[in-house]
Amino acid sequence: MKAEFTVFEDAPGYWFVPKEDEAAAMAEPSRFRQGIFPTKIAACRGALDHAIGLGATELHLHGMGATTGIKKEVRAKGLKPFIYFPSIHTKLG
Repeated sequence: MKAEFTVFEDAPGYWFVPKEDEAAAMAEPSRFRQGIFPTKIAACRGALDHAIGLGATELHLHGMGATTGIKKEVRAKGLKPFIYFPSIHTKLG
């Protein structure tokens, strides 16, 4: 199973939403901004924990807050990591 998230960066910190909610989160960040993390890696770890809770076998991370530094941890947890190039449009603040 594939878990796919977009990690945003803005003034309060980093946070993530399911990829399908990306456009809505960009339009209304305050409605979707939950679980603020102080660093990119912390947000990616939060997404990893969420993916594990969903029973995912793959973790796909998009957005400005995604970092390739999470790959080793994803593999160690038994998931396949897919980290995409950072997208400036998910840097909101």
